[in-house]
Amino acid sequence: MAGLRKILIVEDNEQLREIYATFLQANDFKIVVAIDGDEALDVAKKEHPDLIFLDIMLPKRDGFTLLKLLRHEPEYNCTKAKIVMLTNLGNWSKVSPEVHKDMDGYVVKAEIVLTDLLEIIASLK
Repeated sequence: MAGLRKILIVEDNEQLREIYATFLQANDFKIVVAIDGDEALDVAKKEHPDLIFLDIMLPKRDGFTLLKLLRHEPEYNCTKAKIVMLTNLGNWSKVSPEVHKDMDGYVVKAEIVLTDLLEIIASLK
């Protein structure tokens, strides 16, 4: 986990954002947050996160659009960052192969236990 110390959480639900951020900060990660797609791009450009937890349904720009921009546009400093999608979509087989190629994983928010976040981070080395 040593290489993934700075995490950007992009989540418009304030409660979830605070829960994830507080838990990860308590586990010695540096956390930055964004509440919508435009802010996520600004924060990514400024902060150079190692890992991004990216919600799909966001105001201003959706997570799929952000994923493509963050993964392929060098100006956002995230082409090498790990990106894990946050969703409540249950059927990922209907998501395009391009999305699967660009993301490093996904989490179904309704099913996650906070300690799962640590396991996900450890698996992304």
